[in-house]
Amino acid sequence: MTLLPDGNPRIPEGINASEEHPLREFAQLVVGVGVLLVLLVVSLSIAVKLLVGYVPFSWEERIAPTLASAFVSEEESVDSDALRALRTLGEQLVTASLDVPVAGGAAGDVVPATAFRFHLIAADMPNAFATLGANIAVTRELLAQVESENGLAMVVAHEIAHVQLRHPIASASQGVVIQLALGMLLGSSGDSLLGGLLTTGGAVTLLSFSRDMEREADARALQILAAHYGHLGGADEFFHSLGDGRDERRWLEFVQTHPNTDKRVAYIREAMGKAVRQGELTPLPEALRVQERGGE
Repeated sequence: MTLLPDGNPRIPEGINASEEHPLREFAQLVVGVGVLLVLLVVSLSIAVKLLVGYVPFSWEERIAPTLASAFVSEEESVDSDALRALRTLGEQLVTASLDVPVAGGAAGDVVPATAFRFHLIAADMPNAFATLGANIAVTRELLAQVESENGLAMVVAHEIAHVQLRHPIASASQGVVIQLALGMLLGSSGDSLLGGLLTTGGAVTLLSFSRDMEREADARALQILAAHYGHLGGADEFFHSLGDGRDERRWLEFVQTHPNTDKRVAYIREAMGKAVRQGELTPLPEALRVQERGGE
């Protein structure tokens, strides 16, 4: 016997239950939030990149001595003659770079030539990097990967270009802003599966900006080399040696901070081929010839 009056419809069962599988709903949520997060990261990164040009270099100079002192202990174990030779080359390249405008302005107005500090550190991997405050470090192992001064100059000019293009402060600012944004959005769920996925997505998005910076620095470094030597000979030396013997899959470029090495060499060689002038390579200074000194 029914308790419902005649003519009243029967309420369907499961009216408050979704027919979609809960995992599908979760996947849609993850994708939706992930897309929003990536858009946020991209927007913040672009905003930081546009605004960083208005940050005076004097702000970086305040912390430059602290960063420079961090290299002192590393430099105690390297050859003092090699360190002096590296600094001489670096200063010469900075002088040459002043003839290459930055965004239509004078490079010296963006970062004073006297602000640059060059460091040689005893690390086992071939590398060079620029930090805040115009500190540029080259590892001793990198010296073993070049055969001429021109090859080393391309690497040093690349780092000088990073500084003059304000990439260190842009990268640091992006990192701080993105971490703050992720912290506010994820809160205590940062260690959860969802938080981990979103953080990874944000990091990969930032890597694309790092690759853009590397390409910009390569382009400017070639201009600096041309201004200093009058030609681009040897510009591909280090990057060519870096690619030799490496099983670098092209798809890995997506999660690398540097462009694919083969593409990088191709870009540099294309520029070398288009150069109006050709010239002889300058021998590497004796003090910087690590291989001939027994790899010390």
